[in-house]
Amino acid sequence: MNLGPFARTTVRRPHALAGTAALLFLTFGAAACGASSDVAAAPAGSGTTAPAVGTSAAAETASAAAETASAGEASTGGAGGSLPDATPARPATSSVQWPQLTWYTAQESGQKQNDPARVWRRTAGGTWQLVREGRAGSGSGKIDGSLAVSPDGRRAARVEGSAGQLVISAFDGTAAHVIPTQGQQTCTPDWLDSGRVLYGVGRDRDWTIVAVNADGTGRKVLASHQATCPAVSNGWIAQVTSRAVSMRNEGGTTRSVTPRVPAGLVVGKVAAISGDGRTLVISTHTSSPGGCACTWQFRNYRVDVATGKATELAHLDRAWTKPTGHGQAVDAMILADGGLVVQVDAATPADSAPAYRLVRYAADGRVLASAKVPAGQPWGGLLG
Repeated sequence: MNLGPFARTTVRRPHALAGTAALLFLTFGAAACGASSDVAAAPAGSGTTAPAVGTSAAAETASAAAETASAGEASTGGAGGSLPDATPARPATSSVQWPQLTWYTAQESGQKQNDPARVWRRTAGGTWQLVREGRAGSGSGKIDGSLAVSPDGRRAARVEGSAGQLVISAFDGTAAHVIPTQGQQTCTPDWLDSGRVLYGVGRDRDWTIVAVNADGTGRKVLASHQATCPAVSNGWIAQVTSRAVSMRNEGGTTRSVTPRVPAGLVVGKVAAISGDGRTLVISTHTSSPGGCACTWQFRNYRVDVATGKATELAHLDRAWTKPTGHGQAVDAMILADGGLVVQVDAATPADSAPAYRLVRYAADGRVLASAKVPAGQPWGGLLG
């Protein structure tokens, strides 16, 4: 889920998104699903292990879970974008169905605690349980861009520009495969799926887009002379202009849509694409004098690719309907019932760090409930 020429939202500096350059490749999240047994232990051969009970990691897990439980899950009724003043009855928290969620917390560098990267799984009770941790970003060379974690949370990919190589490894940094990049500038990698990585080599406005298996085999050039770095959701690669989204997959299928959003809004980001390519979640924003994103009004939509119909997603906080720079949809999961789970940044692009919330939406754009993300390093995001 890496943000094209920006940093990926999971390591992520989505607040640094500036907005309306023509034809940007942007990043987004997709449906996350995992076996509950993965919480107890990582499978053999994955190169990763779950922390043993009694370790400091297990203690931290208990602490994070307790914090989440004590804080509770906010259950907030809200209106879809077409009914901004409606206030439906607030549903009981227990009545809101959440899918299985997996979260990635980035490794801290230069901090006193110097915490490793972590993968978390949300339990049925609403707490976060630690699945694995590792330091895949502690390689021999300086990382350019950000660490990209596979949708299943088992692998990581990074570009070590100083060493001129792309490195794909297990989440803990072991079992690494090195792909030389011949000293070229390299885009931050992203994952087409949990076994295949997409990256770009070249220079600004002249990128060659390449896909490769996690073990370094199966290299395939997908496109050349591209203006911006690639980004992926659920196997789809997206490009955006100020009013349209085009996408393609590795098999060569292409689709495009002009979302039917109000005039004056700029399509700034794709937060998710469904696996069948029929549904998008996008973030749009207003323009502002001087282009300062801190005064943008973000408006997020679920879009039907076939018709362009856009259903606005109600803001978690009604204050965000003003041009405050809050409330951008960063990643999302598109659910089978038409509902969504959206990773929303409650901070502004001018803030030094994000403040993420997970919001559960009904198919008509109403807010059903919200949840905290795991405590600790603020950079992170949904995996799937």
